[in-house]
Amino acid sequence: MTSTKPYDIAKRTVWEAYQLVRANRGAAGVDDETIAMFEQNLSGNLYKLWNRMSSGSYFPPPVKQVEIPKATGGTRKLGVPTVSDRVAQAVAKLMIEPVLDPLFHPDSYGYRPGKSAKQAIAVTRKRCWQYDWVVEFDIKAAFDQIDHDLLLKAVRKHIKVDWLLLYIERWLTAPFETADGARLPRARGTPQGGVVSPMLMNLFMHYTFDAWMQRHFPQCPFTRYADDAVVHCRSLAQAQEVIQAIASRLAECGLQMHPEKSKIVYCKDRSRTQTYPEVTFTFLGFLFRPRRVKTKSGQISTSFLPGVSPVALKRMRQTVRGWRLPRRTSGSLVELAEQCNPMIRGWWNYYGAFYRTAMRGLARYLDRKLVRWAQRKYKTLRRHKSRSEEWLHKIKKAYPRQFMHWQFQGAQVG
Repeated sequence: MTSTKPYDIAKRTVWEAYQLVRANRGAAGVDDETIAMFEQNLSGNLYKLWNRMSSGSYFPPPVKQVEIPKATGGTRKLGVPTVSDRVAQAVAKLMIEPVLDPLFHPDSYGYRPGKSAKQAIAVTRKRCWQYDWVVEFDIKAAFDQIDHDLLLKAVRKHIKVDWLLLYIERWLTAPFETADGARLPRARGTPQGGVVSPMLMNLFMHYTFDAWMQRHFPQCPFTRYADDAVVHCRSLAQAQEVIQAIASRLAECGLQMHPEKSKIVYCKDRSRTQTYPEVTFTFLGFLFRPRRVKTKSGQISTSFLPGVSPVALKRMRQTVRGWRLPRRTSGSLVELAEQCNPMIRGWWNYYGAFYRTAMRGLARYLDRKLVRWAQRKYKTLRRHKSRSEEWLHKIKKAYPRQFMHWQFQGAQVG
């Protein structure tokens, strides 16, 4: 039986899109509908969405504007689509990704299947040993400043399906709705928080930066994760040429290099005969800098390595503080570990993947909170910090796998 709808969208694709949205969870949009509420009439809601998308009558609702604090100060504006709109965008993503992803540069790591931030850090670490100079640059409000005309030109070059082009344009121009109900029209940008936004950002940056770098500076390898990138250079002169050229290129495409967050860094590990103004940079939550390491022969040497950044450590300590561990004395230590371990495991799997020693401070901070928990829970320990620390040492020795951070060296009380 042939469909009478103008656009051929498979119902199974809508179902798969819903499964993706459900797995990613996420907050409610402007209609305050949660995923649980959407699921109360799941088949009806999915059918309605399929029907509208297939007929061309689907218009995205406004995107809820949410301001979240940035780790470095200030706020970042996120756009939260409704659950239904996230499903619609996921339908488009399922169709677009197999077409666009093979085009992208191998050193583009953000929001791509089979690519990760840890891979980006690993390749950057390796290149810091091979090249003496790094250009680190930050794009000011990149998601908010994407030029719609340039982006749609790139989309039309690769996407030939009418309904995809129709809805991508509608998603780009759907207004923001602020907390007080005001609607803000959008002439630039793609909402950070939309399902298709990361792929559209990658497509825009592919032409703005990746392909351009290949043409103009093929001898300078780069690593890019969405709007965050570093470029490796052989000499200071080359690095100066590259950073100026990138700033001009970004401006041509409607973007602005952040003057305070972009710099040239000297990253040679050994034989430092001169001092340099910049010898550190931060990328994807890791601080790259000269660090003391022990060589295979047992000698102490200097190597340029990534370790968890102070900003990331501060953010993790704030999260731990928010758990209010010392006050959670109604449960057992086992229950406390079960509640905390998923988050701690995630931190150590990511930040502990490189120069794990830098995570010791967080491990000690966690243990200090557990000491205070023990002092509150057990009367015999209440006024005896040293006895409480001794108690924790015994617990760690008896149950070294109880808390995730105990399984790694350096998790000591102090």
